[in-house]
Amino acid sequence: MAKKKIRNQQQTTLIIVGEGEHEQAFLQHMKSIYDNRLSGKKVTLDFAGGGSPHDVIKYTVKQTQHRAFDYIYILMDSDVAIEAKDTKTAKEKNFILLQSEPLCLEGMLLEVLKQAALPTSQACKNKLHPQLSGSPTEASSYSPLFDKPVLDKTTKMTIVTLREILKKSY
Repeated sequence: MAKKKIRNQQQTTLIIVGEGEHEQAFLQHMKSIYDNRLSGKKVTLDFAGGGSPHDVIKYTVKQTQHRAFDYIYILMDSDVAIEAKDTKTAKEKNFILLQSEPLCLEGMLLEVLKQAALPTSQACKNKLHPQLSGSPTEASSYSPLFDKPVLDKTTKMTIVTLREILKKSY
């Protein structure tokens, strides 16, 4: 009896580009919790190396111009306003922009922990980073504070959106 040929089903591909290394580490942590290998999607994580919203959008254009993704998301801080020309570029390229509010990833994560975000991004970083179990550039550093029950319970829209993106099956 001949063996049945198993066909590989085309996977939905998506990329989430974080503004910096801290975003990429947190996204990797979330992916480890919510992304199921059998979901029918391939999730790629990348980071733009920091900079302004213009720099992050420009980096994403460059990274995706020769690679086909079904969905392209950008996670960036909200401490610097996105200029109209950059919003236009993102819209033309079908990028979905997600912003960490208030101010930055660390400010958003402080609020997830029911702690007040501070007035500057640097102050938020200085408050959150000592609470992590290691370097903020390592995904495992986020595990003790931001386990699945904590992330499931939050109503922060950016976290809710990321959670749904990573859980979704195609």
